[in-house]
Amino acid sequence: MKHAKEYFDNHNTVDKLYFTSDNLAFFDEQNAINHSKRLDDRTVTTKTRSEVDKELEEITNDHWEDELEYDPLDEPDAE
Repeated sequence: MKHAKEYFDNHNTVDKLYFTSDNLAFFDEQNAINHSKRLDDRTVTTKTRSEVDKELEEITNDHWEDELEYDPLDEPDAE
């Protein structure tokens, strides 16, 4: 995901990129398909700018810290 954000940040006019399994980004789907033919994993994944922005927003706004507020094992031992 980080790579996708960097590609979109560096190419402001691009709204869709095609990623191969080796994390290379292509502007043209056919070029990505042609490159993927040389790889063991021939998967080509399409990512849009809005998808990447939404996924990154969800990651940064994740409230996993709230789950760690109370840990019963952190209570001091009663003596």
